[in-house]
Amino acid sequence: VSLAAMSVRAGRGGDEVLVSQAVWDYLSAAGQPWLAEFQSGHGLSAGVVRRAERGGCCTVKLRSPGGEGPGSGPAPVSPAARRAFMDLCRSARKEMNRKEGAPKRKRSLMPCLGGGEADGEGSLLPPQPRRSQRQQLRCRKAADLGGGLCAPAPPPRDLLPRREAELGGGGAGGGAGGGALPTEVEDGGVCSICMGEMVERTTLDRCGHAFCRTCLDRAFQVKRACPVCRLVYGQLIGNQPANGTMTVERDPDLELPGHEGYGCIFIIYSFPPGTQAQEHLNPGVRYPGTDRVAYLPDSPEGNRVLGLLRRAFEQRLIFTIGTSMTTGMSNVITWNDIHHKTSVWGGPRCFGYPDPTYLVRVTEELREKGITAD
Repeated sequence: VSLAAMSVRAGRGGDEVLVSQAVWDYLSAAGQPWLAEFQSGHGLSAGVVRRAERGGCCTVKLRSPGGEGPGSGPAPVSPAARRAFMDLCRSARKEMNRKEGAPKRKRSLMPCLGGGEADGEGSLLPPQPRRSQRQQLRCRKAADLGGGLCAPAPPPRDLLPRREAELGGGGAGGGAGGGALPTEVEDGGVCSICMGEMVERTTLDRCGHAFCRTCLDRAFQVKRACPVCRLVYGQLIGNQPANGTMTVERDPDLELPGHEGYGCIFIIYSFPPGTQAQEHLNPGVRYPGTDRVAYLPDSPEGNRVLGLLRRAFEQRLIFTIGTSMTTGMSNVITWNDIHHKTSVWGGPRCFGYPDPTYLVRVTEELREKGITAD
C-alpha cells in the first residue's frame, strides 16, 4: 500500500489512526507505560495493521476485545477514545522532541571551535561567553585566518580594575565577608577617574586599586570609598542636617503585612528649619523643617536593621539637602539612598508592606555606606 493510499484509507471506519512510525515505536517500547495505561483505561487494544512502503508512517487500529460475540461484529470505538489516542500520540511526539532537543541546546552553548574539533582527551574546551552577531562574524573571520579557538576580545583597560575586584570577592561597601582582595590590581597605568596616565600613583591598601593622588583626594572629599569597588575607607560621614532627632516607639498590637506575630517599630525623624552649611549645595540658603515616620517589624531582623539605621543617622547618612524626587522642590531635606518604609500597607508600590526582600535590600544599602553589624 502506498503512503498516499494509506493516508486516504486511514480512519475510514473511525477506528484507525495514521501514526508516525517513530511515535509508535516510542509508545510500544519496553518499559513505556503510556500505551498500556491507555489500553487498560479505555478497554481497548491497539496494533499496527498497515505500514507505508518507504516507512515513516503506519496505521494503528483500535479494537475492543470484549465487544465481539457470535454473529456480531466488534463494538465500535467511541470518538472520545479515538481522540484520546490521538492526544496520546501528540504527547509522545512532544516528549520525543523535548528529549531530542536537549542535546541540541547543549551543543548550541558549546564554544566556537576552529573546525569543531575536541582536544586530545576528547572533551570540549572550556565554554566561552555568548557573543552578539557582530562578534560572531568577527570570530569567524579570525578563525578563517588563524584556524584556532575563537578567543573573546580582551576587555577595555579601564574595566580591568573593576573586574579584578569583583572576582576577588570585595563587593560594594565595608568589606565584610568575602575572599581576600589582592594587594594591587593590574590597571595598565591608567587612572580610572581621569582616564589618563597616572601621576603620583596612589594604591589603596585594602582593595588594591590605584589612582592619581590628586584624583583620589578629590574623590575622598565627596565620599571616602574606592571609586571602583566602593569599598569604604574609614567612617563615612554625610551632610545630613546636624540638628535632627531620631525617636523610636513600639506598638505590640500593630502587625505589618508579611511579619505577622510581631509588633511594629515606629521611627520618627524630626528636623527643624535651618540654613545650609558649607558642605551643602547652596550654602546660606534656608531650608524648611520636616517630620518623617518609617516602619519596621518588631522582630529580631527588624531590630537588627533598626540598630544599623541608628548608626547611619549618627553618621548623618539618612538624609541630605537637595531636590525632592516626589514634589520637585529644591533646597529641602530629602532621603539619601537608604530606603525606608513610610507606609504600613500597599506593598512596594506605596512604599509599604508586604515586601519580603526589603530588610535584605536595606541592609545591603547600609553596607555600601560602611554600616554593618560587625
